[in-house]
Amino acid sequence: MTESELLPPSREGEEDAAASARRASDAPSALAVCYRRTRARSLAIAAPLAVEDQVAQSMTDASPTKWHLAHTTWFFETFLLKPYAPGYMPFDAAYAYLFNSYYEAVGAQYPRARRGLLTRPTLARVHDYRAYVDDAMADLIAGADMAADPARLSFLVRLGLNHEEQHQELMLTDVKHLLAHNPLAPAPYGRR
Repeated sequence: MTESELLPPSREGEEDAAASARRASDAPSALAVCYRRTRARSLAIAAPLAVEDQVAQSMTDASPTKWHLAHTTWFFETFLLKPYAPGYMPFDAAYAYLFNSYYEAVGAQYPRARRGLLTRPTLARVHDYRAYVDDAMADLIAGADMAADPARLSFLVRLGLNHEEQHQELMLTDVKHLLAHNPLAPAPYGRR
Protein backbone atom coordinates (compact mmCIF):
# COMPACT_ATOMS: atom_id res chain seq x y z
CA MET A 1 0.00 0.00 0.00
CA THR A 2 1.38 3.41 -0.92
CA GLU A 3 1.48 6.48 1.30
CA SER A 4 -1.24 8.18 -0.77
CA GLU A 5 -3.53 5.18 -0.23
CA LEU A 6 -3.13 5.53 3.53
CA LEU A 7 -4.08 9.21 3.60
CA PRO A 8 -7.67 10.42 3.47
CA PRO A 9 -8.63 12.06 0.17
CA SER A 10 -8.29 15.84 0.09
CA ARG A 11 -10.73 18.26 -1.46
CA GLU A 12 -10.01 19.77 -4.87
CA GLY A 13 -7.22 22.34 -4.58
CA GLU A 14 -6.63 21.57 -0.90
CA GLU A 15 -3.29 20.23 0.21
CA ASP A 16 -3.06 17.98 3.25
CA ALA A 17 -0.83 19.14 6.11
CA ALA A 18 1.61 16.25 5.75
CA ALA A 19 2.19 16.94 2.05
CA SER A 20 2.61 20.65 2.75
CA ALA A 21 5.10 20.02 5.55
CA ARG A 22 6.98 17.48 3.45
CA ARG A 23 7.23 19.94 0.56
CA ALA A 24 8.46 22.72 2.86
CA SER A 25 11.03 20.49 4.53
CA ASP A 26 12.30 19.33 1.15
CA ALA A 27 12.94 22.85 -0.15
CA PRO A 28 16.65 23.09 -0.85
CA SER A 29 17.20 25.87 1.69
CA ALA A 30 15.43 23.96 4.49
CA LEU A 31 17.21 20.75 3.56
CA ALA A 32 20.55 22.58 3.57
CA VAL A 33 19.88 23.94 7.07
CA CYS A 34 18.92 20.48 8.32
CA TYR A 35 22.03 19.01 6.70
CA ARG A 36 24.36 21.59 8.29
CA ARG A 37 22.76 21.23 11.74
CA THR A 38 22.88 17.45 11.74
CA ARG A 39 26.48 17.33 10.56
CA ALA A 40 27.49 20.01 13.09
CA ARG A 41 25.92 17.96 15.88
CA SER A 42 28.29 15.07 15.13
CA LEU A 43 31.27 17.42 15.42
CA ALA A 44 29.84 18.86 18.65
CA ILE A 45 29.65 15.36 20.13
CA ALA A 46 33.29 14.76 19.20
CA ALA A 47 34.60 18.21 20.19
CA PRO A 48 35.12 17.61 23.95
CA LEU A 49 37.02 14.39 23.28
CA ALA A 50 40.80 14.22 23.05
CA VAL A 51 42.26 12.90 19.81
CA GLU A 52 43.21 9.73 21.69
CA ASP A 53 39.58 9.26 22.77
CA GLN A 54 38.46 9.47 19.15
CA VAL A 55 40.78 6.80 17.74
CA ALA A 56 40.53 4.07 20.38
CA GLN A 57 38.16 1.11 20.16
CA SER A 58 37.05 -0.44 23.46
CA MET A 59 35.61 -3.68 22.06
CA THR A 60 34.84 -5.32 18.74
CA ASP A 61 31.18 -4.24 18.91
CA ALA A 62 32.14 -0.56 19.19
CA SER A 63 33.80 1.82 16.74
CA PRO A 64 36.09 4.79 17.28
CA THR A 65 34.52 8.24 17.06
CA LYS A 66 36.88 9.03 14.18
CA TRP A 67 35.49 6.06 12.26
CA HIS A 68 31.88 7.19 12.83
CA LEU A 69 32.73 10.68 11.56
CA ALA A 70 34.31 9.23 8.44
CA HIS A 71 31.67 6.55 7.85
CA THR A 72 28.76 9.00 7.85
CA THR A 73 30.72 11.14 5.40
CA TRP A 74 31.38 8.09 3.23
CA PHE A 75 27.61 7.49 3.11
CA PHE A 76 26.95 10.93 1.57
CA GLU A 77 29.87 10.55 -0.83
CA THR A 78 28.83 7.05 -1.92
CA PHE A 79 25.06 7.32 -2.16
CA LEU A 80 24.59 10.98 -3.12
CA LEU A 81 27.67 12.64 -4.54
CA LYS A 82 29.02 9.86 -6.75
CA PRO A 83 25.68 9.14 -8.45
CA TYR A 84 24.09 12.62 -8.41
CA ALA A 85 26.91 15.21 -8.60
CA PRO A 86 28.31 15.23 -12.15
CA GLY A 87 32.09 15.43 -12.13
CA TYR A 88 32.41 14.70 -8.42
CA MET A 89 35.83 13.27 -7.54
CA PRO A 90 36.11 11.18 -4.35
CA PHE A 91 38.30 12.67 -1.63
CA ASP A 92 40.34 9.46 -1.36
CA ALA A 93 39.49 6.24 -3.19
CA ALA A 94 40.82 4.13 -0.29
CA TYR A 95 38.06 5.45 1.97
CA ALA A 96 35.49 3.36 0.06
CA TYR A 97 37.05 0.32 1.73
CA LEU A 98 38.01 1.82 5.10
CA PHE A 99 34.67 3.41 5.93
CA ASN A 100 32.10 1.09 4.38
CA SER A 101 30.38 -0.88 7.12
CA TYR A 102 27.88 -3.47 5.98
CA TYR A 103 26.99 -2.27 2.50
CA GLU A 104 28.27 -5.37 0.70
CA ALA A 105 26.65 -4.35 -2.59
CA VAL A 106 29.02 -1.36 -2.86
CA GLY A 107 32.24 -3.15 -1.98
CA ALA A 108 34.44 -4.80 0.61
CA GLN A 109 34.74 -3.48 4.16
CA TYR A 110 37.64 -3.09 6.54
CA PRO A 111 37.01 -5.47 9.49
CA ARG A 112 34.92 -3.88 12.22
CA ALA A 113 36.97 -5.46 15.00
CA ARG A 114 40.11 -3.68 13.74
CA ARG A 115 38.79 -0.14 13.26
CA GLY A 116 40.71 1.01 16.32
CA LEU A 117 43.96 0.08 14.56
CA LEU A 118 43.41 2.69 11.85
CA THR A 119 45.83 5.42 12.92
CA ARG A 120 45.65 6.74 9.36
CA PRO A 121 43.91 8.69 8.08
CA THR A 122 44.47 11.03 10.97
CA LEU A 123 41.57 12.70 12.75
CA ALA A 124 42.54 15.98 11.05
CA ARG A 125 42.36 14.27 7.66
CA VAL A 126 38.91 12.90 8.52
CA HIS A 127 37.83 16.47 9.33
CA ASP A 128 39.19 17.56 5.94
CA TYR A 129 37.17 14.74 4.34
CA ARG A 130 34.02 15.91 6.08
CA ALA A 131 34.57 19.51 4.93
CA TYR A 132 35.21 18.39 1.34
CA VAL A 133 32.04 16.30 1.24
CA ASP A 134 29.99 18.97 3.03
CA ASP A 135 31.01 21.57 0.43
CA ALA A 136 29.99 19.23 -2.39
CA MET A 137 26.73 18.38 -0.61
CA ALA A 138 25.92 22.09 -0.21
CA ASP A 139 26.23 22.49 -3.98
CA LEU A 140 24.18 19.35 -4.62
CA ILE A 141 21.38 20.44 -2.27
CA ALA A 142 21.38 23.99 -3.68
CA GLY A 143 20.71 22.57 -7.14
CA ALA A 144 18.23 19.92 -5.97
CA ASP A 145 15.30 21.62 -7.71
CA MET A 146 17.04 21.08 -11.04
CA ALA A 147 17.91 17.43 -10.39
CA ALA A 148 16.37 14.80 -12.65
CA ASP A 149 14.47 13.41 -9.65
CA PRO A 150 14.33 16.06 -6.87
CA ALA A 151 12.09 13.91 -4.64
CA ARG A 152 14.53 10.99 -4.78
CA LEU A 153 17.47 13.28 -4.05
CA SER A 154 15.65 14.82 -1.09
CA PHE A 155 14.73 11.37 0.21
CA LEU A 156 18.35 10.22 0.05
CA VAL A 157 19.59 13.35 1.84
CA ARG A 158 17.05 12.79 4.62
CA LEU A 159 18.00 9.10 4.78
CA GLY A 160 21.65 10.11 5.11
CA LEU A 161 20.76 12.52 7.91
CA ASN A 162 18.82 9.81 9.74
CA HIS A 163 21.85 7.57 9.32
CA GLU A 164 24.07 10.31 10.75
CA GLU A 165 21.74 10.66 13.76
CA GLN A 166 21.96 6.91 14.34
CA HIS A 167 25.74 7.21 14.39
CA GLN A 168 25.54 10.14 16.81
CA GLU A 169 23.86 7.78 19.25
CA LEU A 170 26.50 5.15 18.56
CA MET A 171 29.28 7.69 19.08
CA LEU A 172 27.92 8.47 22.54
CA THR A 173 27.44 4.86 23.58
CA ASP A 174 30.81 3.79 22.18
CA VAL A 175 32.71 6.61 23.88
CA LYS A 176 30.82 5.98 27.13
CA HIS A 177 31.96 2.35 27.04
CA LEU A 178 35.51 3.38 26.18
CA LEU A 179 35.86 5.97 28.94
CA ALA A 180 34.18 3.73 31.53
CA HIS A 181 37.26 1.50 31.32
CA ASN A 182 39.66 4.33 32.12
CA PRO A 183 40.68 4.43 35.82
CA LEU A 184 41.17 8.20 35.54
CA ALA A 185 37.39 8.51 34.97
CA PRO A 186 37.53 11.16 32.24
CA ALA A 187 34.29 13.12 31.89
CA PRO A 188 34.51 15.14 28.66
CA TYR A 189 30.82 16.00 28.82
CA GLY A 190 30.90 16.99 32.50
CA ARG A 191 29.64 15.22 35.59
CA ARG A 192 26.05 15.09 36.78
